[in-house]
Amino acid sequence: MRAVQSYQAAESRSRRADVVVIGAGIVGLASAYELASRKLKVYVLEGGEPGIGQSTRNWGFVRQQGRAVEELPIMIEANGMWQELPGRLGADLEWVQGGNLRLTDQPERADDYLRWIETARALGLDSRVVTADEVARIVPGFTGQFALAIFTPSDGQANPGKVIGSYLRAFESEGGEVYTGSPAREVVTAGGRVVGVRTHDGFIASSSVVVAAGTGSGALLRKLGCQVPVHFVSQTVALTEPVPRLTDACVWTGQVGFRQTANGQVLLSSGGRGEVVLDTASLGSLLSLRQLRQAVPMYWKNREYLQIRPRAVLSTVGSTRRSSYLDGEVRYDDVEGALATMAAYFPGRQWRPISAWAGTIDGTPDALPILDVVGPGGGVIVATGMSGHGFGIAPAVGRIVADLVTAGHSHHDLWPFRLRRFVEGAANPPQHLL
Repeated sequence: MRAVQSYQAAESRSRRADVVVIGAGIVGLASAYELASRKLKVYVLEGGEPGIGQSTRNWGFVRQQGRAVEELPIMIEANGMWQELPGRLGADLEWVQGGNLRLTDQPERADDYLRWIETARALGLDSRVVTADEVARIVPGFTGQFALAIFTPSDGQANPGKVIGSYLRAFESEGGEVYTGSPAREVVTAGGRVVGVRTHDGFIASSSVVVAAGTGSGALLRKLGCQVPVHFVSQTVALTEPVPRLTDACVWTGQVGFRQTANGQVLLSSGGRGEVVLDTASLGSLLSLRQLRQAVPMYWKNREYLQIRPRAVLSTVGSTRRSSYLDGEVRYDDVEGALATMAAYFPGRQWRPISAWAGTIDGTPDALPILDVVGPGGGVIVATGMSGHGFGIAPAVGRIVADLVTAGHSHHDLWPFRLRRFVEGAANPPQHLL
């Protein structure tokens, strides 16, 4: 009882909000904007600057193509929201609905994609197999070899930096407040309910907290007794000087992924390959046999894309230092490989890189996000573990979060995204396609 009284006294002296959102990445800001537009008082806490993590370091793809069937209804809704988002946010997001083209020269991948097309079309998606002539029209001058190509015309792309800035301005115009350099230390509970969030410089009273902190979500949720078996993957992305127009589509060949920006620059990566980033928390989650059984299929399915360096494992075992995950190590060999691949695909073109960066993806064993209500009294809404899909799916996730806060439910079936699926051993091997 004394603890309850002390927090009630603290509430009377502190900042108070209807909702506190932890994390100012794309998912956190989309959630905060949707909540504020419903006339709730919303605070956003961010340890660094808005979008400092993967939200501004991703490819800018907005794709329905290749998503797991559980995730597709949410992503289809998100795609519709993207088409309206420039108007809602009152900003140029460099949104281009040029489609998503996936090429593969692997027969086993081709079979997977043919099966996926059937699923997607049953849900009303416009995905289809395309011929070599159609590929030549979508990407003129492309000379790469492939066994199968699929295309989703309704997919698109946007500028991650502009999207983050626009969400931030729109949120603040709705009366929302963002506290940068203000990391959340703990979600505070008392008397069987959530009462607020403790930061490095004080306390914010609120009965609803949204944990959308990406790579930092696990540490916060562990303090509430929730185990979040996320892993982290660092990917390198490069940007070239402008080149004559290539395509309006986002293209993924397995060897390289690329899109062309509004000013002609080409953003490219090494086709989804990344390096597994390890820390004591992620290694510790594998000490559970159940978690290990779920993590191994994820790694095995994507083994051609994921690299684990033994030296990194050994150094992690002998260290208690936590990584910030914000400044991944740029793999310049990946940049060189991507540039060489582009030179082979487009003979005679010159590819001059002007910058490169690395971002860190927080993924789950089944590569599905965690969208759930947890904590005492159901006061904590979790939106994390986006598994590299966060940028594209964020508008719909923001709406889901707002629905969970205001109505206690969503029109989407969130059962596949519950946190307890990992404890229950119900998580399946990843069903999405790369």
